Amino acid sequence: MKNFFNYYLRFSLLLLSLIKSNGENLRSRTFISNESSSEEELIAELSERMKPRNFFAEADANFTENGGNIPPKQFFHLHHMKSGGTSTNSFLNCGLSRAQRYYSSHYGRHDVIEPLRLSRGSVSECAYSSFTRCMTNPEDRCRTTIPNNAYVTYCAPLFATNMLGWQDADAVTMLRHPVDRVWSMFRFQTKSCFKCTDLKEVYRVMDNMGTNASGTVFGGGICLAQLTNHLTRNLQSKVDNDDWNYRGEDDMRLADAVENVQNRFVVVGLLERLDETVQMLSHSFPWLSPILEDTGSNTSEAPPRECNFPKVNSSPNNNRCGENGGHWDLPSTPDEETRQSIIDHNQLDMQLYEVAMQQFELQLRVVQRNTDNE
Repeated sequence: MKNFFNYYLRFSLLLLSLIKSNGENLRSRTFISNESSSEEELIAELSERMKPRNFFAEADANFTENGGNIPPKQFFHLHHMKSGGTSTNSFLNCGLSRAQRYYSSHYGRHDVIEPLRLSRGSVSECAYSSFTRCMTNPEDRCRTTIPNNAYVTYCAPLFATNMLGWQDADAVTMLRHPVDRVWSMFRFQTKSCFKCTDLKEVYRVMDNMGTNASGTVFGGGICLAQLTNHLTRNLQSKVDNDDWNYRGEDDMRLADAVENVQNRFVVVGLLERLDETVQMLSHSFPWLSPILEDTGSNTSEAPPRECNFPKVNSSPNNNRCGENGGHWDLPSTPDEETRQSIIDHNQLDMQLYEVAMQQFELQLRVVQRNTDNE
């Protein structure tokens, strides 16, 4: 393990030396060390982290002891807006519902299988005032309810999971290329957040006014924070600073997020490589396999046998930003000038995403190696 942390230190120093570089050019760089021994250690560490686990089967084995309840703090999903997070939630919730019965072997009245009981919760900064109360008020209801859930969706920075006591739970997340994520957010909230303003102009106002543009020129809450280094901010666990306009801790923010991408999650998925991501999730969490042989239920309300990854929460057909309240038809990809503006305002995310791609390749090697050995 000592060699692994030495490797990580070299990696972090290399990464931080590239912070000022053009994010687009990072694709040609290689972050993974050429030293095979270090890479093998990374694979071994990842193999241990990604090994199959099944809290449903464990809860069923201890059904009487736990009263049929799955113990708290088993598993959470860190949701990054416009990164396939809502679709991931649907996929995970399908698997969770199905597994509650599939792994139950205990019978209740009328010889009907008694499913395991799984408590679910969510924490979302979309409801910004509620999220702020949760983070700042020790007496807030979320402080007592969320720690008792077995599964939680966090559409919030990673530091929130630590604050609520979930630092040891299994975690998964799905990332998306920063340019595509930002452009998708702009198309999704063109009117409510960005007031039907061209994205390049939105950035110009943000550069001139900073956080004063939030809730005045444009929508309040997290609207403008979504346009600049949102992934890095969301993957911070040590740095608790949601001021998107503050640049004084950029090195620390990036190092914090990089460490978490490499070490915090059982699976770091990529929306652009969805099939392989589902393969990884199904490897580490067998109850997420798209198809299970049998639901294991004798009730008439059996959960679905098949759980597929849906496409939900797409951009509106009418954003009300066109003439006479009609649709402003925005292309599926930004023009080159807009693309460059997004890159310029998301340098940390561009570099973090490069790390995530390297992590993804290592994870894929783990799954493929284990599959070959079966």
